[in-house]
Amino acid sequence: MTDIVDYIRAKDYAGLVRRCEELEIHNAVDASITLEHIYPVYLAACILIDDLQSARYLRKRILASNISSPEINAVWSVVTALIKKEYPLVYQNLDSFQWTQYMQPLTERIKLKIRENMLTLIPKVYSSIEVTQVSNYFGMTDVLPELTSRGWQLDESTGILIPAKPDPAPRVATDMNQFAKLSDIVLNLEKF
Repeated sequence: MTDIVDYIRAKDYAGLVRRCEELEIHNAVDASITLEHIYPVYLAACILIDDLQSARYLRKRILASNISSPEINAVWSVVTALIKKEYPLVYQNLDSFQWTQYMQPLTERIKLKIRENMLTLIPKVYSSIEVTQVSNYFGMTDVLPELTSRGWQLDESTGILIPAKPDPAPRVATDMNQFAKLSDIVLNLEKF
C-alpha cells in the first residue's frame, strides 16, 4: 500500500488507476493482495480522472468477485450520485462516511474537483441562478464570499447570483498546412 500512498501524495490519479489495475491483476496469482482495500481507492481515482465508465466496469468486476465492504459501497454511492448529477447527494455521501486514512485525501480532492468544475460549468449554463441552487452545486451553505471574490454578483433583493463569465478561450490561428492536411483526409475518405 505504500506505493498507493505515494501516488495519492503526488496527486497522480492516472498513475493511481494504473497501479490499482495492476494490483487487481496480480491478485489472481498473489492472494495476499487485499482487494477490499484497493477497490475503494480505485473507484475514487476513477472519479478523479473523470472516468465514470471505468468505475462502472470496475463495479461489475467487484460484484462478480463477491467482494464487499462498507467503504466500497460508500464510494460507489458517490459514483452513482455523480452519474445522476445529484450533487447534494454526492457531498452528503462524501461527508457522512468514516473514510480510511487512504481515502480521506481522495474524498477531499473529489469535493474540491467537483467545486472547481462547478466554477466553470455554472457560468456556461446559467446567466443567473438562485443562491440555494448554487449552495447545492457546491455542497456549502456559505459559498457567497468565495463566489463574490471571483466576480459573481449578488442581487440581494431577489437572492439571485449572476455568474462571472469565464474569459473566452484564445482562438488558435489556422495555417495553410492544417487546411492541406484536412483536404488530404477528406480526399482519402472519399476514396472509400
